[in-house]
Amino acid sequence: MKTFTCKWLATLALLVLCSASLSAKAPKYIFFCIGDGMSFAHVLATQLYYEHGNYKEGNESIAFLDFPVHSAVRTHANNSLITCSAAAATALATGHKTNIDHVGISPDKKPLTSIAKQLRDKGYAIGLVTSGQIDDATPAAFYASQMRKEAYLIGKEGADSQFDFLAGSALKQPYAPSQPSLYDYYRQQGYTICRGIDGYNANRATGKMLLLDTDTASRSWLPYAIDREPEAMGLEFMVQAGIDKLYREKGKKGFFMMIEGASIDHASHPDDLATAIFETAEFDRSVRIAYEFYKKHPDETLIIVTADHETGGLTMGETNMRPFYWEYVNYQTLSKESLSDLFRSLKKNGQVDSWEKARKVLADHTGLWTKIPVNAGEEAALMQCYYRTVIQKSKEQEVTLYAQTEPLVAQAIALLDKKIGVAWSSTSHTGGFVPFYAIGCEATRFATVGDNTDIPQTIRKIMKIK
Repeated sequence: MKTFTCKWLATLALLVLCSASLSAKAPKYIFFCIGDGMSFAHVLATQLYYEHGNYKEGNESIAFLDFPVHSAVRTHANNSLITCSAAAATALATGHKTNIDHVGISPDKKPLTSIAKQLRDKGYAIGLVTSGQIDDATPAAFYASQMRKEAYLIGKEGADSQFDFLAGSALKQPYAPSQPSLYDYYRQQGYTICRGIDGYNANRATGKMLLLDTDTASRSWLPYAIDREPEAMGLEFMVQAGIDKLYREKGKKGFFMMIEGASIDHASHPDDLATAIFETAEFDRSVRIAYEFYKKHPDETLIIVTADHETGGLTMGETNMRPFYWEYVNYQTLSKESLSDLFRSLKKNGQVDSWEKARKVLADHTGLWTKIPVNAGEEAALMQCYYRTVIQKSKEQEVTLYAQTEPLVAQAIALLDKKIGVAWSSTSHTGGFVPFYAIGCEATRFATVGDNTDIPQTIRKIMKIK
């Protein structure tokens, strides 16, 4: 009798769960937020930076750490434990593993269909927002089916997608031999092209929009948050603009918005902690905008936050059980890339022709010596690098995926990171788990996700997409 009762109760519980699943209401608004290169360590470092009272916005916690659903997600590609952004984004967008440098195509190069396209076909407005190029790997996987090197064709498929709102720093390859410019092609496909905040405000009432930075020639992505002028367009503005636009779309069932914090990855390739923290903070603020929308529509909104892969092998280490010094993050005033550009210019013009002058430049922009103690051995190592690269005019550079850094600047930033209390194991992607967070309508359905392909497949189940 006892066994029968247990079986009956188990069956009843299963029926209740099945009934709840069948009657569950699908979300009307979906935010799919991707921190490119963001690991658990990036989140923790930024959270600790907040907690120690250093964050000017006054937030005490990263918004998505309070989301009720947490998990850890594997990121491997079909043919490699260490994924690239193209393969990882394809997994996140389509639910299928693929090979390195494949964008929206299978290992045998057959087109895969993204959840964004499927939701578009079901009558939802679609928005893609990134601090990088709108036709780079992560956003591209939601609309294109190409090899990553085919930048012009990827950009063309962006226009063909007829997605309602596309926003990013630039187009990667707007021109190709014997082909129309992509700017003309987007216009032909019904898009209004806007540049910067003023451009958006002047055209906010138009239909389909491609929103780009004002400078689309000299940079691949938006200026880092640490370098950016306060009045310049950033990820937060684009997210808010996208919400305002998509929410107003008439005749739509709701909207789907992909948000990418692209430059967490860009800052982590050269192992630049302060810049990576500020990029993670900007990503958090962008998610927080979606979260504020959720609070107004809690029964209709789903927010998902994850990463495509980890970059840099960031660890909370180098302290030997000594305290961390998160306030030191504030003493870095320029990204490693911008500081290197500055130092390179000063070197060319003969303005750092003594160690004292070079040291002052480093001190002004890192806090070393003036606010952070530097011992004799540490200074001697920096001086050796100075005499080799400035006085003896060695041509060496620290080369990472997106930057060539002056060796003295690289060594100074590495020392700063060590003083803060962190270490990096790589200048590339790693194969570790990445974080996953969710809140809102049907968020509990994601409690068991363990692989990046599980995320779009779960969205499909929720939205009843086959």
